[in-house]
Amino acid sequence: MTTSNITFLDIPTVLPVPFSANTWKVRLVLNYKKLTYITRWVETTDIASVCKSLGIPPTSTLPDGTPKYTLPALIDNTTSPPALLSDSTPIIEYLERTYPDRDPSRALCPPASRALHALFEYHATHSILEQLLPVMVMHMYDKKTPRDRVHFRERIEAAFGKKLEDIELRGKEREEHWKKIEGAFDLLATFMQAGSTAGELFTGPNLSLADCTLGGILLACRYVSPDEAWIKVLAWNDGKWKRYMAVLEEWTAVV
Repeated sequence: MTTSNITFLDIPTVLPVPFSANTWKVRLVLNYKKLTYITRWVETTDIASVCKSLGIPPTSTLPDGTPKYTLPALIDNTTSPPALLSDSTPIIEYLERTYPDRDPSRALCPPASRALHALFEYHATHSILEQLLPVMVMHMYDKKTPRDRVHFRERIEAAFGKKLEDIELRGKEREEHWKKIEGAFDLLATFMQAGSTAGELFTGPNLSLADCTLGGILLACRYVSPDEAWIKVLAWNDGKWKRYMAVLEEWTAVV
């Protein structure tokens, strides 16, 4: 049995891999830093109870004021008491401080770049990740575990005030929505070309926080909707995202 001082909490699916963009964001960092860790799989239905039992802090509050618990989360037992962390960016910032690379050029998020990374994350979240739900919600539902399908349906239908099947866009609305998402990728490709260095990633050959954010979204597309979203993404920007993912592949192991 594999043992490790680091436990990473992720969400299982019916696939042999996870598909949460936010948990992938942290997994890419763990793999990039070559840290030894184990994954504890926690269904969405159980996130709150498991996090409470482990002492992992909530990430926000619900409308009624009660704590909201989400994954990813991480436990690092190399410290005493153990470090208990939640939310992807704080986890990554912790890993950067605690396990810095000897080569400064491999820093994921140098302090001077944090404001720019925050701006990028805002764009990626609001212009891409949140826009995927109306065209991928049923794909997501189908790939959830049976227990989590019930939880997912209840949560999303309560948020939107309609059934999952009615949230999913169809026909011309769906086509127009995909064009909107494509436009967000066009903007990213333009910026990356303007600041191009050696390599396909944002800052050249080494991973950055921006790459982890975007990589998580692309991996979600690949695993949640391989027959639609992923086909579209691969065709955009002259194959840019296919080349981009080929570079990220080195850090996509699931342990």
